[in-house]
Amino acid sequence: MSDHSVHKLNRQLIEPVKFLIITIAMTSVTYGFGRYAYGLFLPSLRSEFGASTLQLSLIASANAGTYLISTLIASAYAIYFRPTYMMVSSCILTVTGLAIAGFSTTFDVAAFGIIVSGVGGGVLSPALFEAIESWLPEEWKVRAIGAVSAGATPGMIITALVAYFSLDYWRQAWLAMAAVGIFVLLVGFALLPKNKIGKRGEKPTLPLSFSMFMTRRNIGLYIALFVYGVIFSVYLTFSVDLVTTLGALSAPKDRLFWFLLGLTGLPAIFNGYFISKIGYGKFLKVVFVLCAFSYGILALAASSLPFILISAMLFGYASIAIGSGLLVWSIGIFKERPSIGSGVVFFLFSIATILGPILSSVLSPFIEMKMIFAVLALFSIVIVPFLPKDERH
Repeated sequence: MSDHSVHKLNRQLIEPVKFLIITIAMTSVTYGFGRYAYGLFLPSLRSEFGASTLQLSLIASANAGTYLISTLIASAYAIYFRPTYMMVSSCILTVTGLAIAGFSTTFDVAAFGIIVSGVGGGVLSPALFEAIESWLPEEWKVRAIGAVSAGATPGMIITALVAYFSLDYWRQAWLAMAAVGIFVLLVGFALLPKNKIGKRGEKPTLPLSFSMFMTRRNIGLYIALFVYGVIFSVYLTFSVDLVTTLGALSAPKDRLFWFLLGLTGLPAIFNGYFISKIGYGKFLKVVFVLCAFSYGILALAASSLPFILISAMLFGYASIAIGSGLLVWSIGIFKERPSIGSGVVFFLFSIATILGPILSSVLSPFIEMKMIFAVLALFSIVIVPFLPKDERH
């Protein structure tokens, strides 16, 4: 094989695959650990510290709030920094929060660590999507968006396994996640490119303006993002608590529920391929309906183990798949500034994830959590008419 052929193979296959493996690992740390693991350990925190539903909901919302702020800042400035440095920094922030929670001895310190761990994902995503647009060949871009948007799933699997084997020692589980995060950030720093984002690293092609966000074609995207954030956050925050409260699952088997969520989310890594074949409009319609079924099943049969597992499998895939479709949709709208496209997604998603747990906890004294899940199942269906008809990236 000639040197030219080796170089071509390296650019078209080896480098993109290496990039995806490393960035999926980073997404697993910042999202699978830093953003989503909290819901799994919520019953342990409730038990040890006697925390109320409102206190626990405020932690989830504050975690989302720190993520929101970091997303806004990183989206505006990602284009001026080398992506690898920002992505490694995101892992450092997440690991710091995980370690604080792991070493905590009081509820306040544990809450602070959990909240800090939410910052990393907001720093990672804008830089990551700028890197995808700038560094990867055209044929890899949609596949990469789909893959990294599902990157939290390996982290969720690891979290569930660590939690299962650590039993009630939740602090050790958080320290184990921090150790994995340190390994991932070191590998990422060693192997990812250190170059800038081409010419766009010097001057933005599309300057920021208020009008670019307020076009008619964006409205459906914004509505879908808000609904997605609410249904995603409420399920991850309260599903384990719901099924354990009803006695359908008990520790440590409730950890396997989380494992199943992560395991069934793994196929979502290939969402980019499916989206490129059928278009993100049709794709989103299918996965929103699947999400509605997952919520409806828990609303009607949260005390039945077989139905609980079916709900987890549906939500595990659909919840990640929705994010993939929405990212492709948004980045297609803001193609000149992909960090802005991803920022729009994560900004509105974060607003909804802040409100979702708080609204659920406020309503819980008056409405059973099962009824809240039923209402959110309905929301997942109502959103379908607002989705695009037949679009391809």
